[in-house]
Amino acid sequence: MATQITNTSELQAINTILSIIGEAPVSSITTNIGSDVSIAKQILDESSVTVQSKGWNFNTEESFSLAIDSSNKIPVPSNCVWLTTRPGDSTLKVIIRNGFLYNKEKHTDIFEAAVKVDMIILLPFTELPEFARRYVVTVAGRRFQARYLGSKELAGFSEQDELAALTTCEQLDAANEKQNILKGDVANRIVFRNNHRRFY
Repeated sequence: MATQITNTSELQAINTILSIIGEAPVSSITTNIGSDVSIAKQILDESSVTVQSKGWNFNTEESFSLAIDSSNKIPVPSNCVWLTTRPGDSTLKVIIRNGFLYNKEKHTDIFEAAVKVDMIILLPFTELPEFARRYVVTVAGRRFQARYLGSKELAGFSEQDELAALTTCEQLDAANEKQNILKGDVANRIVFRNNHRRFY
């Protein structure tokens, strides 16, 4: 029978992390989980947030219209970690404050119309492209071994592994974006998008 190869599941990711300390694979991460599984799950989630918060093509929404509610406020999606108005669409200077869009110039969260923004959102692990899942698992594995075993250089993922995963992630994400100097808002991406990624 041929082996079926699929994208990395959250269960597979956690079992990979657990293997660093020699733990046997678990069959579930939802029932009767031990402390090691719980810690691995927590670090995987934490690492996913850290990696995604840097902003990638796969988790950046462009020209997304945020609507006004009945109180003339603009709720921001709970999975949004960063946003900015698009040059050319608006000159507003906005930030997220208490779950709503906030106008820094007028010092208010009251608006007169919907606002278009570019925003970075957090996706569930299973909605990430495979190259991003592998990078998150590598980051999480190094964090896990450093905290659990006290060293980043013990058996598990090395700095070279993380660098290789990061490089692959950046290359494939950039290929999906298909940006060039003649099309797209390249200047805005350079100024506002945080592409300075480092080891966590």
